[in-house]
Amino acid sequence: MFKLDCCLLSLVLAIANIITLAIFAGYTVKLRERQFILEQKNGKEQKQLDQLKTKVAELELQNERQKNSNNSSQSEVY
Repeated sequence: MFKLDCCLLSLVLAIANIITLAIFAGYTVKLRERQFILEQKNGKEQKQLDQLKTKVAELELQNERQKNSNNSSQSEVY
């Protein structure tokens, strides 16, 4: 069989360590790519949210103006 001495053991452990680091590096790259994609989507969604908030504010202002004009026209009738 194999005679397991310290040099062979250290070589096996070094190879195992290199393989583990390569797997970890690949996983890290995939995570960073995913993070970049999510940040891009988040930026687009935030822009849409800002546009919708602006639109809601405009519609609320129009609604207030319409209420005020209706109230003033009703008070003239009485």
